[in-house]
Amino acid sequence: MKKLPLGLCTALICAGASFLPMSTNAMLPLMQADAGYNYNTAKDGLHSAHIEIAPWKKFVVGAEYRHWNNNGNEADIYAKYRIGHVYVGLGNRNYINDQSKVYGLIEGKTKLVGPLGAYAGVKLSEREREYKVGLQLDLIPSSFDLDFNYTYFDKKDNEKNPKGFGFGLNYSF
Repeated sequence: MKKLPLGLCTALICAGASFLPMSTNAMLPLMQADAGYNYNTAKDGLHSAHIEIAPWKKFVVGAEYRHWNNNGNEADIYAKYRIGHVYVGLGNRNYINDQSKVYGLIEGKTKLVGPLGAYAGVKLSEREREYKVGLQLDLIPSSFDLDFNYTYFDKKDNEKNPKGFGFGLNYSF
């Protein structure tokens, strides 16, 4: 858990750097951020909250806290880089009863029709693979969106692989 506050401090420092001048005539773009809550029916229930900060146009840092109803807590800290509609990145997951593990991630996002968008992603570590697909519906454009998803956790040990449908609410500021 010591790594979560350190990651958040790093994210805030990076975000603060976005307000520093590049030259006397230019400023970096203003910071963008996204925060949200998600509930998933996987196993016995999974509550998660995240925050992502984009101090630069194509770079995102984030943190996610996950609470399994009867199986403890996990925390992620990650950074990702956008290439078109695709994000690639690295993260660190602090597991419940195990050491932290580094993971790679790849995500894709696109608009489908009007306020409806779709996304898919995978996180790969030596302990598990996490697959997620979903739809996002803009409730208030550029502010609130509703998220519906399906997540599958492919565990490398003898644990049962949890999977489930989820829903969430996100706010962009």
